[in-house]
Amino acid sequence: HRPDVDARALGGAGGDAGVLMVAMKQRYIRKFLHCVLFPSRVAKYFAKALHVCLTEVYVVLQLTYELSRQMAVLPGKKWIVMFLRLLVYSALLMPGFVQVAVFYFFSPRVKRSIVYGPNPRNRLDLYVPPGRRALGESLGENLPVTIFVTGGAWIIGYKAWGCLFGKVLSKEGVLVVSLDYRNFPQGRIKEMLEDVDRGIGWVVNNIHKYGGDPTNICLVGQSAGAHLSSLALIECAEKAQLGAKGSRGSRGGGHGGRGSRGVPRSLAWHPQQIKAFIGVSGAYDMVRLSSHLNSRGLHLQLLNAIMSTNGKTCLEDISPASRISNYVEDPMKYKHVVDCLPQVVLLHGKDDDSIPFEHAEEFGHVLERAGIPVERIFYEGETHTTPLIENPMRGSGDKLSEGVLNVIRPDISSDVNNNRRLVPEVLIRLALKVSPF
Repeated sequence: HRPDVDARALGGAGGDAGVLMVAMKQRYIRKFLHCVLFPSRVAKYFAKALHVCLTEVYVVLQLTYELSRQMAVLPGKKWIVMFLRLLVYSALLMPGFVQVAVFYFFSPRVKRSIVYGPNPRNRLDLYVPPGRRALGESLGENLPVTIFVTGGAWIIGYKAWGCLFGKVLSKEGVLVVSLDYRNFPQGRIKEMLEDVDRGIGWVVNNIHKYGGDPTNICLVGQSAGAHLSSLALIECAEKAQLGAKGSRGSRGGGHGGRGSRGVPRSLAWHPQQIKAFIGVSGAYDMVRLSSHLNSRGLHLQLLNAIMSTNGKTCLEDISPASRISNYVEDPMKYKHVVDCLPQVVLLHGKDDDSIPFEHAEEFGHVLERAGIPVERIFYEGETHTTPLIENPMRGSGDKLSEGVLNVIRPDISSDVNNNRRLVPEVLIRLALKVSPF
């Protein structure tokens, strides 16, 4: 019973049948709730809300089950200790998580599960600033846009993990989009990149319908999300400038001519349509990180299964640092690729045990040698999760939102460090001591 066998099974006809069965079950459950238990119009509204809640809870439970099942077959049981620490960590921060969940499910500022593609989990959440008109309508002005790709060790990533970030940043007048994508074993690295690429393309081409400014889009990725979003940028740039043959990680398609906006017709978006990429606690060199992640509980056997294509592990090809190193070695070939990549900002905590900040520092050096504009900001005392979870729950010290606003709205003074505290400081400090991240 191996993880890679499970992934192939889920990716085949059996997986498609399973998705169809789940969709049919949800359809009939929704009809039952609407027509039998909740016949009135008002009750139907609550039935719809209940269905959405149950669907979101189902996805989270499914992720938890899949994680446990995959970890159980691995040699060594360090993951059990890490999982128990995760449970204690979550329990300590539960007062904050409950408040965030209430906002996520019931706030009119959140539009959940907008479909951006045909595959499972091709959904995104949209966070709108307060005081705006109904979602799905033009908001009357062009708002800056942030696309957020969540982390989760390529296994338990989920769009709702970006809720706290979306809540804080949208309050500052930014339209925030949190992408979901297939995780292992639903998909491997190829499918994850396909989803992220498609999601970015959807935002670039459709965000104007929701009042977003398609010329002011910032791409933010955290942890595994930083790995996937930076790699999506690199692959898109290589396809745009070199065609399918020039892109080592290409998934097919060449130039096919260019559209009116200078984007090759086979591509849904172009890296120059992204104002900046902000990587937070990101994984950029999978070759060097693999042994460290193995020591942290993400076993090498599982990592190789996640990072494999056509049955072969390809850690070097899917490492942003390795791909950018090619630009340094052959600057003439990749000159136009470098020229079309956006500004890069790397944010990383110096107390990050999951992905040491030195990896981001080295990635920054590679970007500089390739001629790509990069800014590195390393925070004393910050861990893998404090920029995304603990600091926003404190209501102050939110360096992630502050860093994004400095890039996307440099003309305003932000108020991200003057929000309401969600969790007492003593619980946050205890959570940091037991945190598995």
